Amino acid sequence: MKANSNGSAALAVSVLMPTYKQAAFIRRALESLLSQTFERWELVIVDGASPDETEALVQPYLSDPRIHYHRLPNPTGLGEALNFATGHAHGRYLAYLPSDDVIYPDHLQALYTLLESNPHVDVAYGGVRWRYEQFSATLQGDELVGRESDFLLNPPLVTKETPLKNGNLLALVQAMYRRNHESVVRWTTQDVETSDHLERDFWRGLARQGAAFAYSGDITCEWVDHPDQRHKLIVGVAGGLARFRQYYNVPREQPLNWQPSWGPCVDERQRYTAFRQTRSLPNADGLKILLVGELGFNPERVLAFEEQGHKLYGLWYPYPESWDSTGPHSFGNIENIPYEPGWIDRVRAVQPDVIYALLNWQAIPFIHSILEARLEIPFVFHFKEGPFICQEKGTWPQLVQLVTESDGQIFINRESYEWMQLALGHALDEDRVMILDGDLPAQTWFTEDWSPKLSAQDGEPHTVCAGRIIGIDPITALAAAKIHVHFYGVQFHQMSPNFIRNGLSTGYLHLHPTVEPSEWVRELSQYDAAWFHIFDSRNRGDLRRANWDDLNLPARLGTYAAAGLPWILKDSRHSRTGLQSVAQQYDLGIFFSTPEDLAAQLHDRPRLAQLTANACAARMQFAFDTHVGALVAFFRRAIERAGVRSGV
Repeated sequence: MKANSNGSAALAVSVLMPTYKQAAFIRRALESLLSQTFERWELVIVDGASPDETEALVQPYLSDPRIHYHRLPNPTGLGEALNFATGHAHGRYLAYLPSDDVIYPDHLQALYTLLESNPHVDVAYGGVRWRYEQFSATLQGDELVGRESDFLLNPPLVTKETPLKNGNLLALVQAMYRRNHESVVRWTTQDVETSDHLERDFWRGLARQGAAFAYSGDITCEWVDHPDQRHKLIVGVAGGLARFRQYYNVPREQPLNWQPSWGPCVDERQRYTAFRQTRSLPNADGLKILLVGELGFNPERVLAFEEQGHKLYGLWYPYPESWDSTGPHSFGNIENIPYEPGWIDRVRAVQPDVIYALLNWQAIPFIHSILEARLEIPFVFHFKEGPFICQEKGTWPQLVQLVTESDGQIFINRESYEWMQLALGHALDEDRVMILDGDLPAQTWFTEDWSPKLSAQDGEPHTVCAGRIIGIDPITALAAAKIHVHFYGVQFHQMSPNFIRNGLSTGYLHLHPTVEPSEWVRELSQYDAAWFHIFDSRNRGDLRRANWDDLNLPARLGTYAAAGLPWILKDSRHSRTGLQSVAQQYDLGIFFSTPEDLAAQLHDRPRLAQLTANACAARMQFAFDTHVGALVAFFRRAIERAGVRSGV
């Protein structure tokens, strides 16, 4: 601990205030500190290079000699800001006041008195108001008072019903603590890991050092609830890796080790190493392609354009979901155009040859706004999913306009295209249409690291599901047929607690962590077949009756293709579905009616070997790189059509 630089013996508490882009909140936080009945404090503000007016708003408060402001050159993350603030703190105790939170007038006094009068207590905390009208001693309720360390060191299982999925016990604003473990327990920095359980991990670190926690007995602070709270930017409805990178302006050259408590995890440092090299300038006849919208599950695929001599730009949907991908990406040389005032001028300065707008239903309003800007740039629209959701959400008119006014339309399969033709009275020109799945993975992941089949060892079928469990239940019926199910992905496990509970009791369900793309072939090729969404189609061959399951090609399709796996599908050959059509085209489908029927087909070793050989032979058809040449040729035709239309 540093000596007091002011030489004042009165200083007792250093209050640490990390801030980033919270100009709308920070004055309220500062006023709450200035209203404290306890006055022997200093405030260390650490601003992570906020792009708003935070610095200007803080300036009047610096006339109080207890308040110190530090502005970092870059937004390096909350952990780094807290460690920096700790290093500049002079008080005997540390407390926190994030710039979007509030402490009530007796907060510091109550916690200081608790620590002073109880030398065995290391962490004092006040009760908190949160989620507007929720009041509790801890973020996990009142019942954990006195059991804080036990909860931190032996956390319960997180499920989809868990209100605060990161398992945090105390919001930063609640706590004051002694500095006796400062050299051992540090805040995790963003270059090590990015997660929504940063605070939980810190309190857990103190608990591992034997720290004792104590509650002051009163609600003395507020963890202010708003959409841009850090934990919501990570796992909230509009959170996720892409949203986090956008909000905190994480530079492209900084890959993150993304480990949220809920949702997909990815260590960008490992996954994208192969895509981070500097590439040569575009070919003389290469296109300048402006990507608009979002890229789904396999964003690195678009670098196949770059590898073939084209230049990429990105104009990204600003509110992607947690599983979705938008820029800035930590790979390649995609030049991002921020969606902020002046974006139209920046796009025109780039002079792209074509706009490639994609992909899912969430981005439809955004993509539509780009179309409506009338930039006079050839516009190709690639729609992956959700015409029914667009109807439900009220964006169907926008989708219709995108499909009918774009210079080229790409649908994921014939079923989706023909469904849209029926919906629009056959208004589409097939010469302007291309069929291509929207989220195929990069060919990089299609390795030759094959593994022997587990079924060759024990004689029982081993199947795999690398995605949500849809229609596979009851697992007990599969177990009765002696079919093993290997279930991958912690984020998917969290969604299916009952399935897991029932399945583990049978001995035929096996849980595995998320498998990285570089391991798809080695890890998944040991299984006999793979599960997609299991449903019984009711359209009877009439696409007017189709629902989204009938039209969909799930994102796991490319994952299974890389590993050369036959597909397990409910026998819906009385109807017409996208998955079924592809499976029949390449003869790699196992169409079953009952678990016993499926078991019999999986035990038909000659037929299963043929299906596996067919899947391996067709797998490159499911790599995005395979189709880039045809896609670029489609772009060029759209450019030519747009030129004719404009008279160029």
